[in-house]
Amino acid sequence: MTPRAAASLLAVAIATPQVAAPVHAGPAAPADGRTEAGNPLLERSTLPYGAPRYDLIQPRHYLPAFAVAMAETRTAIDAVAANPAPPTFRNTIEALEAAGLPLARVANVFFTVVSADGTPEIQAIEAEIQPRLTRFRSDTYLNPRLWARVKAVWEERDRLDLSPEQQRLLEVTHQNFIRGGAALDAKGQARIAAIDERLSALGVEFSQKLVADQKANELFLTEVEVAGLPAEARAAARAAAAARGRDGYLVVPTRSEAEPFLTLASNRAAREKVWRAFMFRGDNPNANNTSAIVTAMLRLRLERAKLLGSATYADFALQQSMAKTPEAATQLMMQVMTPALQKAKAEEADLLKVAARDGLNRIEPWDWRYYAEKVRQERYAFDENLLKTYLALPNMEAALWETTRRLFGLNVTERPDIPGYAEGVRVFDVTEADGRHVGLFYADWFTRPTKRPGAWMNEIREQNGMLGLPPIVVNNCNYTLPAAGQPALLSMDDADTLFHEFGHALHGLLSNTRYASLSGTNVYRDFVEFPSQVYEHWVTTPEILGTYARNAAGEPMPPELVAKVREASTFNQGFLTVQQLASALVDMELHALADIPEGFDPVAFEAQVLKRLGVPESVGMRHRLSHFSHLFSGGDGYAAGYYAYTWAEVLEADAYEAWLEAGGPWDTKVAARYRREILSVGNSRDPEASYVAFRGRMPNADALLKNRGLN
Repeated sequence: MTPRAAASLLAVAIATPQVAAPVHAGPAAPADGRTEAGNPLLERSTLPYGAPRYDLIQPRHYLPAFAVAMAETRTAIDAVAANPAPPTFRNTIEALEAAGLPLARVANVFFTVVSADGTPEIQAIEAEIQPRLTRFRSDTYLNPRLWARVKAVWEERDRLDLSPEQQRLLEVTHQNFIRGGAALDAKGQARIAAIDERLSALGVEFSQKLVADQKANELFLTEVEVAGLPAEARAAARAAAAARGRDGYLVVPTRSEAEPFLTLASNRAAREKVWRAFMFRGDNPNANNTSAIVTAMLRLRLERAKLLGSATYADFALQQSMAKTPEAATQLMMQVMTPALQKAKAEEADLLKVAARDGLNRIEPWDWRYYAEKVRQERYAFDENLLKTYLALPNMEAALWETTRRLFGLNVTERPDIPGYAEGVRVFDVTEADGRHVGLFYADWFTRPTKRPGAWMNEIREQNGMLGLPPIVVNNCNYTLPAAGQPALLSMDDADTLFHEFGHALHGLLSNTRYASLSGTNVYRDFVEFPSQVYEHWVTTPEILGTYARNAAGEPMPPELVAKVREASTFNQGFLTVQQLASALVDMELHALADIPEGFDPVAFEAQVLKRLGVPESVGMRHRLSHFSHLFSGGDGYAAGYYAYTWAEVLEADAYEAWLEAGGPWDTKVAARYRREILSVGNSRDPEASYVAFRGRMPNADALLKNRGLN
């Protein structure tokens, strides 16, 4: 997942990167003793490659830095708008690209921390600064003199001698102004600005309620309740409880903790307890219930879309996508959903045969993973406990670096001299084979109480060819912290996530565009998940599992177990596919509503759609609306866009076939073409053109159905 750093959503016509150069040029900081002097956010970093001084930055530094950066950025934007010279690409479009640098520098540093270590103090700053940033963004898009200049350059585009990337930047900038309300009358612009400010505040509130509800629903279980968990998992849970001053075993309702528990715990009542804590985040009868926020955001998004000429929010959102229309996205999803439902029902019948031995005649949602693991053990003669003993995080991290070296010739070297933004964050230098610096990579693998759920990639600094700035990229996961002296053991799903997020990281690291706003992952949602998903294929290659998957004694995973893991790759895919598509289809139908009536209940709507689709209650959704961060945590995110994972999977399944057709997954010529035509170009050309340049044609869903065993 790539939630764009908030700077990409907040400020100016385009997202711009953090830079090492100082950004203060004169505006004074607040007169409360927090002056510019000594503020590490406003001074040139002395660290390698201009890495931020997270070792010196304190929460008190952020608001003064934002004040200075916003003033300087506003001055630069106003200068573009007031330029007496006739508007040109250079003095308008390219000048805007540079204008956002000071603000993006501070914002990217700050919002990296908001998501990963959102302490109460950081959350308070976020709540204060987000409305200001939204107003700043609105003031930019709704500046009539600025819009007149952008529009003038756009209307002259066919007579300008622009490079393809310059043409793309002009197109994207013009679209951003239109979608920001620049072409509306004064009344419409005022309403757009008010809507955006309210949506911004609601997104912050949703995120903070979700973190609070997750913490409120942490479970301290007894020894009887954790029966079936492996010894190292019990030890980690006991240590986590002790760290909170509690007896028992702590289970935090995050996916990385809940799903392994639901897979391995033999105590059925405890499984139900963990499932409910996880699935009902945001849907509990307490102050953290998110239903009112979800409804309010839906109404505001719909109103905004209608102001901008669309019938529904989904119509508006998909104007900037490969799918183009909600109908096209839904058609693809149903093409996959129909066989997935059939397979899920067959899988449930297999589970019932095993569950009947325990006296069950029905599979509940907290039973599925447990009995699926039993079926897998019988069918493939290995279990999750055994598999995890070979998937220690340090080994899989080494496997990730080796995969990257073999495919792209990149070396990844830890830099302990560069501080992270929180305890446990590690920083790496990514270099070409000849030693040339590519970028910095921050790895934040483990959960913490102040980290939001899920896994994601963001950028502290986007690659910028215009200024010669290399990228600084972050990956976040929520793996369970192991007991002292022990390595974290990953599930196969965790290992997939490790490679998935680094696929996003490579998209940012290997970007090679002139303009930061077109770099890396600044691209359509239904394309951006393609590089992340395709990278998952290398996890289960024999070369990786056979070499890097080792148990505590250092013994490699036996070849027969490697073969079984690969053979089992389509196991339980009916369940997994239906869960994902159920969330995507609910998202699309929700945002395709042409009216949000009084008394609208998102929980009831969710249930109605699932029933109509025929989703078994034992399967349900991967993300319920009450905690669907992709849709409601800041900005528009993946709203009407969760289908992107399926759309991108069509691309990645077909793309991986290019390696197989060339002789295998380690073909470096295919990797070089993939780097050149996909990773390096970002959004500097239309994503469809990039895919065709790599593959020679557009794909169909056949490879996806084959990958998931649905054909």
